[in-house]
Amino acid sequence: MCFRFCASDSCVDSLRPPAGAIQERSSTMKKRTLTLLLAVACALSLALGGCTAGKPTDPTPGASAPGTADGTSSPAPTGSQSAEIDQTREIVFAASRDQCPGEQDAYYASMSLGVWEPLLTKDASGKPAPALATAWEHNEDSTVWTFHLREGVTFSNGTPFNADIVLANFDRMKKGPFESSFYGMNIESIYPGLLSYEKTDDYTVVLTFEAGLPLQDYTMVNYGSAIFEPSCFAEDGNFAGFPIGTGPYTVTENVLGQYCVIERSDSYWGTPGIAKTFRFKVIPDAETRYTALRAGEVQGLCDLGAISPSQAAEIEGDSAYTVSVGDSGITHFLNVNGAAFPFNDVRMRQGLSLLIDRQTIIDSFYNGYGLAAGGFLSYTSPFFSEQSVQHDAEKGMDLIREVVGDQPVELTFLLPGVDAKRYPYQEEAEYIQALLENIEGTDIKVNIQMMDWGPCKDEMKAGNYNLCLKIQGLPSANPFSLFKGFMRTGGGTNVSYGLGYSNEHVDALIDEAAASLDVNRLIEIYTELQEISAADFPNIPVLYSREVVACSSDITGYQATVYGLTGFTQVCWAK
Repeated sequence: MCFRFCASDSCVDSLRPPAGAIQERSSTMKKRTLTLLLAVACALSLALGGCTAGKPTDPTPGASAPGTADGTSSPAPTGSQSAEIDQTREIVFAASRDQCPGEQDAYYASMSLGVWEPLLTKDASGKPAPALATAWEHNEDSTVWTFHLREGVTFSNGTPFNADIVLANFDRMKKGPFESSFYGMNIESIYPGLLSYEKTDDYTVVLTFEAGLPLQDYTMVNYGSAIFEPSCFAEDGNFAGFPIGTGPYTVTENVLGQYCVIERSDSYWGTPGIAKTFRFKVIPDAETRYTALRAGEVQGLCDLGAISPSQAAEIEGDSAYTVSVGDSGITHFLNVNGAAFPFNDVRMRQGLSLLIDRQTIIDSFYNGYGLAAGGFLSYTSPFFSEQSVQHDAEKGMDLIREVVGDQPVELTFLLPGVDAKRYPYQEEAEYIQALLENIEGTDIKVNIQMMDWGPCKDEMKAGNYNLCLKIQGLPSANPFSLFKGFMRTGGGTNVSYGLGYSNEHVDALIDEAAASLDVNRLIEIYTELQEISAADFPNIPVLYSREVVACSSDITGYQATVYGLTGFTQVCWAK
């Protein structure tokens, strides 16, 4: 018996988890949160003199259902309108970091640039969908996976895409692991227990594993199955020059820390890009990026934390700009040192979670662009299980008093600069600082320290901290690596972030998940792990992000979507 997935409606992988319950919970949470926000906003507006038409009260203006176009974005010019506009002019974007981190990065370029493509991507619900592989199946015990490759595809240098190319990419992965500014490439975690990879014909590749992996296709989406033309690899597996992919754009210039340039590939197998050339400038400071947009030096702001919430609010509704809001796979966590007093006591973690008013943070610092997070997984994960968001300041203070009493407690609150430049982490940290320092009957002092991510991570691993705000995305559609990394005793992130979390039952669940061949049981385990995380708080979820991007009205077709799926093929000059 084999279980097959293909692009047609009549051929669906019978082992993929049912969308119904999971997606319904996600949709319910978002609708409930947005309804609450709208009611609060209108109530405040009425108190000040009425809810006026034209004044946005929805915290996610222009947002639409996953997979649909953002309501605030104009459609790209088509037909004769497009032909009348000179699309050879360079379009300039700004981001906080290199969009092409270069030869030492596992992928060289962000997937969003459209330079390379994966075997599998995600659909609108976050589940595996065809890309360079059009269909796939596995045997009954999920140890043998067969992938059928797209025919008629060539790389930007004219090399045909086929099974030999895929095998060469696996050869390269075996030389890793490779680090990345996006998601790391480690064949042992993406393809655990891989025994062999071989072709049965020019467009069929078979992967054989030592143990069954019923969700292997979920693990392979996007960064998990990136494909490059092998001639761009150096002997050690890094890149030797620019990457060569099958995507709609190619890299033509790259100056690290300054800019990169991509140009449209005329040999692209799919729908080609409209604009010919894009330049992506590196502008780490949010205010400087915003000033560049307002001055017309750049046409758009991209990548995580593209524009601050206050800046987006400032230009929202201005016809000279477009602010686009979409779903995000990013969760903002308050990581805590659970190996040291006071956060080694679960009551302290529970108390702080109850003390934090997540909606106040979202409304005050994020301009409403976010959803209150009660659980570990992002609402865009196909395995998301809604956990209630609880705010009870009195109960939270009582729990904290039980732990610290009246003894002096000094806490170190770290802010990684890379994220503090994207998000209002300073204001958020000061809010949490004030909450803790003003608990009656306690003597708590909180020292906020901003530092580069490298030293910050070193301090966390050494246990020289108590609190740290940090984002976490979804490295694949299978959340197993996140649960294992954050929640298992000795898990990679658990150790490197100094979380100090240990729970024998959680370890047993994660070990069971690693060996389970039953997708329904995996869903049960993933749900239980989310429930445990919402009670034990190995780290404290604060908010689920909403992607917010902005551009000049000189261009069109630029929309915010879940990170990793954003593309520039529809972005073009509007006039």
